[in-house]
Amino acid sequence: MLITVSVITGFQDGIRSKVIGFGSHIQITKNGLNSSMESSPILIDQDFYPKLEEREEVKKIQPFGYKPAILQAFRDSVSFNLNQKDTARSSLDILGVVFKGIDEHYDWSFFEDKMKAGRVINFDSLNNEVMISEQISNLMGYKVGDKCDAFFIRDNSGPKKQKFDIVGIYNSGFEEFDKKLIFTQLNHIQKLNDWGVQTFLTLADTCINGKFALKGITTGGTKSYQYDWGLGYQREEFYVLSPVSQDLKLISTDFEITPLDTRRKAVSIPDTAYASIRYTTKCECNEETLSEVYYASSEEITTPFGVVEIKNGRGTHHLYTGGFEVIIHDWKDLEKLNEIIYEEIPYDLKTTPITEMHRDIFAWLDLLDMNILIVIVLILIVSLINMITSLLVLILEKTNMIGILKAIGGRNQTIRRIFIFNALFLLSRGLLWGNIVGLGLLLFQHFTGFFTLNAEVYSLDTVPVNFNLLHILLINGLTIIVCFFILIIPSFLVTKINPIKAIRFD
Repeated sequence: MLITVSVITGFQDGIRSKVIGFGSHIQITKNGLNSSMESSPILIDQDFYPKLEEREEVKKIQPFGYKPAILQAFRDSVSFNLNQKDTARSSLDILGVVFKGIDEHYDWSFFEDKMKAGRVINFDSLNNEVMISEQISNLMGYKVGDKCDAFFIRDNSGPKKQKFDIVGIYNSGFEEFDKKLIFTQLNHIQKLNDWGVQTFLTLADTCINGKFALKGITTGGTKSYQYDWGLGYQREEFYVLSPVSQDLKLISTDFEITPLDTRRKAVSIPDTAYASIRYTTKCECNEETLSEVYYASSEEITTPFGVVEIKNGRGTHHLYTGGFEVIIHDWKDLEKLNEIIYEEIPYDLKTTPITEMHRDIFAWLDLLDMNILIVIVLILIVSLINMITSLLVLILEKTNMIGILKAIGGRNQTIRRIFIFNALFLLSRGLLWGNIVGLGLLLFQHFTGFFTLNAEVYSLDTVPVNFNLLHILLINGLTIIVCFFILIIPSFLVTKINPIKAIRFD
């Protein structure tokens, strides 16, 4: 019973810790019916972040974001001879994966003993580093130091190809996650998902009423943009330049798309770009003067009338995240803390405990509790049969003694108590040796990992053990209590023994 409970609860803890390692205990995400791996944007600036870490039950809260992608492996060339001619053929391997964006606050403790090669992602600067699983590495032929091509599907703009540098390879042993999750910096997910907007300025390539004009360009968001050149938001993306030196500021953002196009609200935090126009001579705009425009850089444009200095917006994508992961200290606090956090977050956000995110896995783990119950019941039944048999044999062997005790005035209750306590003494010896052998085997496995498992089947590479003092005490206490009450039944045989017949019994 000790080994059964320890191994099964250890297995449950091992699987549970791996699922939590990839997804945390509680996720805070946008309220809605989105069931895909595509994250919906949430402002990072929230009252609960990182305030939640002040609660003693919370270990860490960290932002994250998801973006599905397709990996393309290296091109394999094959040469063969067909009809006396050399022919070359190439093939490409592809794999569907999900990129998980994280920031410098991410808790890497789960991966400390799971790195097979390389290192975790560096957050000292913006980079294209990724960490992949050993399974993806084997399927696609990648190794540390390689570059991988990923294609991301974007709304109305076709797939976007991006190269990443592989700096680490991990193996958690959990195939369901290893086969699809790739870790990278959160800023890639923010940009690829078009969270927030970014504002650019350039000189228009056309004349408006014979004058030069600046053109505002906005990317990201809903694609329905409005521009504020100083007089409030309007659809006008052009600003006609006056013949005097001036400094301009352009604020732009995206707006809701509504059928009637009325009472629309801004969706994203606006971004701002600046322009400084310095005239050296008066000039009218025409085809000839447009041809003289020279783009010295993205920040300086030389024109026939002077110089235009531009400072494009940084973008507001870095202000958004796909959600927050909450890691807690004690699994027992999950349901209580989930309710508390739900009450503290804004109405448009929701909390999802890990048990709901992966219902099938935790339903499977819960079924293992039934296995524990069945094993314990079966072992108790066998133990009870043995104890009842032993007590009956004792009573039969001591029939003469029972008769003598009754003859000299011994009461049935007193005699029954003698046999019950004698049986409990035998039971205690069995419990002692059972605990020594059971706990000894568990300690041996805990320190040596001698008994191994097929990680592809069980998601764990060694037989797990879990030492819980409460479980040990409950198993021993349950055995003693159940056996004590069951032994009362055969002890009633004492009351049926006739003293005269018992004394003559041989």
